Amino acid sequence: MVYYRDTSGSGYQWRQQALTRERGQEIVDAGAAVERRVLAIPADRSYITVEPGQTAESYTAGLRQKYITALVLAGAYVILYAAAWCILILVKKAKRGSQVW
Repeated sequence: MVYYRDTSGSGYQWRQQALTRERGQEIVDAGAAVERRVLAIPADRSYITVEPGQTAESYTAGLRQKYITALVLAGAYVILYAAAWCILILVKKAKRGSQVW
């Protein structure tokens, strides 16, 4: 993880996961400034940081899209899994019915 903090002393922090420890060290060594936008969550007395061009609405729309996509993929998996089992059961029944004793 690479941890960032606000240089103005307001106490805001942000972290980003680096792919490897070496890559994280390269980011730290570069010392590049990162621009983030702070969105306050008054109900929790907390905050989140987002890309500078994002608003609360665009951030929540992106999250909503991500979760809907995950739910659709999970639903499709369950339906395909159930269909595969139904086909397997029908094939087994068809084989049993065609056997001559």
